[in-house]
Amino acid sequence: MSEGVSASGERSVAAGGDIGWVHTGDRVTVLPPGVLGPVVCPAGLVNVPRKAAHFVGRGEEGGLLDREGGTVVICGLGGVGKSSLAARWAVRQAAHRNPVWWITAESRADVDAGLASLAVAMQPALVDVLPQEALRERALQWLSAHDGWLLVLDNVTDPADVEGLLARSGGRGRIVVTSRTTDAWYGIGRVLTLPVLPAADAVELFTRVATHAGPRDTTGADVLCAALGGLPLAVEIAAAYCGRTASPPLAYLMELDRSGWPGNAEDAVARTLRVTLDRLAASDPYAGAVLRLLAWFAPDRIPTLLLPPDPDVRRALGELAAHSMVTLHEDGSVSVHRLVQAVARRPDPEDPHREPGLIARARLVAETALSRAVPLDTEDPAHWETWRGLMPHVEAYLRCADPGQDGKQLLPPLVAAGAYLSFNGLPEVAVHVHERAAISAERLLGRDDPFTLAMRGAVAESLASTGRPEEAVERSVELVRRLTEVLGADHRDTLLMRVSLAQSQLRAGRTEEAIALTAGVLPDLVRVLGVRCRETLVAFAELAGMYQAAHRIREAVGVCVYALGELRTLLGEEHLETLNARINLAGLYASAGAVDRARADYEELLPVCVRVLGEHHPHTALVADALAELPV
Repeated sequence: MSEGVSASGERSVAAGGDIGWVHTGDRVTVLPPGVLGPVVCPAGLVNVPRKAAHFVGRGEEGGLLDREGGTVVICGLGGVGKSSLAARWAVRQAAHRNPVWWITAESRADVDAGLASLAVAMQPALVDVLPQEALRERALQWLSAHDGWLLVLDNVTDPADVEGLLARSGGRGRIVVTSRTTDAWYGIGRVLTLPVLPAADAVELFTRVATHAGPRDTTGADVLCAALGGLPLAVEIAAAYCGRTASPPLAYLMELDRSGWPGNAEDAVARTLRVTLDRLAASDPYAGAVLRLLAWFAPDRIPTLLLPPDPDVRRALGELAAHSMVTLHEDGSVSVHRLVQAVARRPDPEDPHREPGLIARARLVAETALSRAVPLDTEDPAHWETWRGLMPHVEAYLRCADPGQDGKQLLPPLVAAGAYLSFNGLPEVAVHVHERAAISAERLLGRDDPFTLAMRGAVAESLASTGRPEEAVERSVELVRRLTEVLGADHRDTLLMRVSLAQSQLRAGRTEEAIALTAGVLPDLVRVLGVRCRETLVAFAELAGMYQAAHRIREAVGVCVYALGELRTLLGEEHLETLNARINLAGLYASAGAVDRARADYEELLPVCVRVLGEHHPHTALVADALAELPV
């Protein structure tokens, strides 16, 4: 195995540039560039969320977007219509740009997930084949090599989260960014600061929304819009209420006046929400609870998996949508403006819809929804599409919720999310999730509980994949010591932590130390777990990879031959673990110069991989490429 390239987990794959080594465990699939051939983008590929049914004004800003050839950053207050302007303009570009792709970009992980979704949209056959890291890389490679595309990066909070994408794209297509941050964009793109709506446009927006279903009295709309500060989101919520209830604007203004005039943008939205929820409390008391639940997830495309399985939920969502508080999509998912979410989860003892007890209850319901929705099996490709849809909402919950209030039911989803992130090449985010799980486990279960210690081990493993192997080694050494004290030297968790420590040493460049530690722990694994235990055989595979990293090919071949023989007996000739070992052994023969033997093994493996795994599976592609690269 080439040093620094590793993977673990039942279905993971590690490959050096020459296909060197494939083995299993709990880390990421690493694929050589172009492993599945060129990407061809289908015509008319458009992914733009429905942001505003009623759009007014912004002609000058739209003209600037038309004229500007480079990156444009649309900045402004929350609720001012940045995303609506970007969506409106992007839809018009679909006539002469392809793809037109929208990415919610509140974090670097969001950007990676959006790029992975683009790769899947261009090649749907890859949805259950490649992990997120490989999909993201394919999308970046395509963008850097093609012209005529458009990306919208919505709600960027830190320019550093998109700098890699901007650098890789090389100005080949167009990028539009929306952000509340007005500074820190120097040298990145043209900044377009979006103001609140002019008075006439605000009144026009109010009139369009209020009269959408029929004539309404709009007398005083100018006064109401001025009271709302011309903020489009607040104007639209107020107008939807007036249209739905046939309330004149001045009557609505009296409702607002009960709690004083709006101050900032968030106050304006808070007061409009209160007026609407006051009315809905009588006809649909569930609406407020649903809105408070939605506030804990990411704003875009909240899937039905996260909604309570209750028919009253759909009715409540219909009422909320009728009042312009949420947007419903054809697939059943729901979108909510992030400013509405911020208000809905902010406790306010003076607001009956945002009493601290109600907010706390909504957080618990959100936690329960996550524990019910996330697949605990993170390595099965059949679950990857579900995970890609859920991860933005898991991360949003973790950003919004106080870690000190995490309950026990959240621990399994955190473990699964961290494993998914590690397996899909996002170790930086995995460190954060595993740390959250470890801190919560220590509070709930105790410092020396086996689960807490296991989470500390997961943090160490993730650190080793983030370019911090020395820190991973330090933490792993301490964990081995602690596990030995708490559980005993022969406990399964202690032994496996020693194997993990060896992998961290390998990543830190301490190859001989890693070999010595693995060779030392293997007899204990055989004695305690058995020679044919999966963990034992994985450790043998790790040792073979370490030998290869140390250029001790003869020893690597011997260990790999032994592991392969045991796997064949234990799991069968065509089990994935056995196929991994067969691929590894063929690669070792190639490294040793036994080209004819390697070619014969690869030729035997290729039809088996195609039949068992499919022609697009990474293992199949690795075998095909390795065979093609062998010297004639």
